[in-house]
Amino acid sequence: MKRQVIAFVVVTGLAAGLALASEWYMSHDHWYAKEPEKDFALARLIADIRSATQKYQDLEQAKADGYVQISGNVPLEGYNFHKAAITPFDHTHPPTLLYTQREGHWQLVALKYTATGVRPAESPFQGIEWERNLAICRYADWQEYRSPSREGCPQVHPETQSAFTAWHPDTWAISLWIWYPNPYGLFASMNPLLAPFDDHTIPPDEAGSWETWKAHTEFSNFNHHFSGWLVLVMGMAMTGAALWGSRESRFAHLWPLLTLGVALFILYRSDPEYWPFGPRTLTELLGDREAIEHKLSGVIVLAMGSVEWLRARGTFSHWLWGMIFPWLAIMGGVTLLFHLHPISNFNYLGRANSPHTTEGITAILAGMTYLLGSLGIMKQRWWGLVPALFVILMGVQLIVYVE
Repeated sequence: MKRQVIAFVVVTGLAAGLALASEWYMSHDHWYAKEPEKDFALARLIADIRSATQKYQDLEQAKADGYVQISGNVPLEGYNFHKAAITPFDHTHPPTLLYTQREGHWQLVALKYTATGVRPAESPFQGIEWERNLAICRYADWQEYRSPSREGCPQVHPETQSAFTAWHPDTWAISLWIWYPNPYGLFASMNPLLAPFDDHTIPPDEAGSWETWKAHTEFSNFNHHFSGWLVLVMGMAMTGAALWGSRESRFAHLWPLLTLGVALFILYRSDPEYWPFGPRTLTELLGDREAIEHKLSGVIVLAMGSVEWLRARGTFSHWLWGMIFPWLAIMGGVTLLFHLHPISNFNYLGRANSPHTTEGITAILAGMTYLLGSLGIMKQRWWGLVPALFVILMGVQLIVYVE
């Protein structure tokens, strides 16, 4: 019994450590901008900035002071009004103002500090990093087209046939949301609370076009739904193993094989544009947090299925091998708790990222209940049904998932 208690404590500690590591990782991701230390100097600086920019709540005053519109209604950011040649740097004179608009009423929501050329050596706000905005071509209807050079800009937009008007080089930016609440943080690059102001004139930044965004959404929904059916059948096989099977039964061999099927499907279908199946390199993959989490989930499920299949065959007989499945289930669940899609769910549609949150909780519960059975803490025959039911619930959640 002593070793079971030790194993339980170790697995729980590892899960807690992973949760803390994931939280740290989230705090360093550009979607959730890092908050600086809330000291008196920063509070006073923000008060000075608010006082200096309060007059720009009137858009006409901003125009009179030289700010001109340079973008359409960018999702989760708003309309950009820029004033060129503001030098030297001054906190109280931001180069760009961000506005929302509804029924003719314009509202100042944020300020944006920008720099061109090489990344500035220092940040105007301690602890806040500059974020790179890639070069774009803009058109008369405010549509955008990515191009590293002016020469690469089509003279008319490929989809809307609108005339080319301007090319903007790479810029470095820091946003400051002092005129509208932002749950992502004071210095976040986007604000999910602006979703109600989106008029669908410009597609989400990462999509590039509405057709691409729609195709991405349909592809993602199919992946979740197909995985859900596999997981559902896997849970039913686990139920059969709990009710009628033994380690040598067909059910005991079937559900690990289904787990392997889920893993291979995830690894192949998630982010197919990346290495090893797509043209984008491994280096690019490692720079995309969302893609890394997708591939990591596939690796986790692959390890779970492999170990359980070898246990069913009798190859892995030591009791410690029984700890792998529950620990990895808990680890995968924690990863899901912090998983976000930048152009879907909460970020774009303005609703909570609840599907992944509930899936994460379900995975953690499946792992914890499986662990209790593996350690012999819960010895009742029916206890094997509990993790199986959580797996079935996970399958249902994936089947009904909608981006």
